[in-house]
Amino acid sequence: MATKNSHTEHRSDKTGQFVTTKYGEAHPKSTTKESVPNPGRGDTGRGGKK
Repeated sequence: MATKNSHTEHRSDKTGQFVTTKYGEAHPKSTTKESVPNPGRGDTGRGGKK
């Protein structure tokens, strides 16, 4: 079985800081759900090279 390279986290739209999953699900209009690479995985390589 393959492991996932990322997991989902919630981030505040106002401050940009991570918030708990419970808070993020209770306040969907003021938080953003995003995919974050697991430790040791670094950049996911989705952005264009500069």
